[in-house]
Amino acid sequence: MMRSVSRLVVSLSLVTLSVAGTTTAAYAQGAAAPFMPPTLPNGQPDMQGYWGNTDNVTPYSLERGDADRAEHVVITGQRTATGKPITDPPDGLIPFQGWAKDRYQHLFDVHTGPTDILDLDPVARGFVEGTPRIIYQSGFQVLQPDGYVILMYEYGHHYRVIPLDNRPHLASGIQLWMGDSRGRWEGNTLVVDVTNNNDQTWLDQVGAFHSNALHVVERYTFIGPHRVDYSATLEDPHVYARPWSIALHLRRNTDPTYEQMESATWEGNKSVEFMMRTPPPTSGAKKRK
Repeated sequence: MMRSVSRLVVSLSLVTLSVAGTTTAAYAQGAAAPFMPPTLPNGQPDMQGYWGNTDNVTPYSLERGDADRAEHVVITGQRTATGKPITDPPDGLIPFQGWAKDRYQHLFDVHTGPTDILDLDPVARGFVEGTPRIIYQSGFQVLQPDGYVILMYEYGHHYRVIPLDNRPHLASGIQLWMGDSRGRWEGNTLVVDVTNNNDQTWLDQVGAFHSNALHVVERYTFIGPHRVDYSATLEDPHVYARPWSIALHLRRNTDPTYEQMESATWEGNKSVEFMMRTPPPTSGAKKRK
């Protein structure tokens, strides 16, 4: 009788584990359980605080990373990060369509000495970073009032207000520098759908452009109390041959005295004047890897 009861208990336990999901079996085999962050009174996972990119990802060239870092310092006098965030395609190259490859190559060839101001990075001309470039450009603060996630970036006073109430996107004729963001929580992951982008921003400083058909899906996944893994999938049927993805890690700043600094990005900025005076390359234009 006791043996039958024991078998019944074991059977019920296995059923319970099965109902709970296959992850339970994985934990029994030594896999780590996913981190579940604390929640706010409104039920949202608590992502509030200051966050920054820990992968040293560069806004200079998504494809080349640190390959042209020295050149960038000579041109602008500014040092930049070195990491490359493209995770798909495996070759680390943006999957431009044929005509777009030519356009991108042109923009890269002349970025050290543009003869037309439209060949110069829009950010260098004082315009807005766009999404997702702002993520690897600077740190940001997260606020979470009821029904929203608000991202306040240090660079250039950029910000995004992300509703979580399933409201539709703006009408397609409205195109914004930072796009139109709509968010939802999937467990410990914040998923943000970004549409209504204009065609004026670049994804890096050397000409990684897109059209106003750009659609970005971002995922912010808690890995630990002070770490979030960020990924974004980008698609644009007018410019790219297929969707492609980037990824990086974000870490919460736990310094209780930290505060974001004012970022006055344009007062006294002479980068456009300097770069427009720089002679364009005369030989050996670099090609994509």
